[in-house]
Amino acid sequence: MIKVRTILVIIITLILAIIAYLFASHKPAVAPDKLSTDQSALPSPTPADFRGKEEILKNALNLYAQKKQERIDFSNGPCLGEIAPDWVADIAHNPRQAVDDKPENQCADFREGRAHHFVELDPNGNLITAN
Repeated sequence: MIKVRTILVIIITLILAIIAYLFASHKPAVAPDKLSTDQSALPSPTPADFRGKEEILKNALNLYAQKKQERIDFSNGPCLGEIAPDWVADIAHNPRQAVDDKPENQCADFREGRAHHFVELDPNGNLITAN
């Protein structure tokens, strides 16, 4: 009978220790920062080759959200505009479609050499590339 009590006390002690550990190590959930519009459909991609350029990506996503709120048609892959000095944001398809290669759907600043870097997002706001 003493063995059963001892085993029962050990089991209860272990259960209480596990519960105490779970409560002590629990971290509160933190909500992400919001853009000026609903972000439910917006991604937050950060591929390895984009490290250090988070501000550029944030600017591109903010401009995307603004244009989406303005109900801009993204199906033709339009240029969104300048997002930072020497950077533009453009909409393209993944995989690429013929409409993406039309000059009127590409950023004139990039085509004409006034900008040397671009962020390409797909029509849903997902990052395709950043150069």
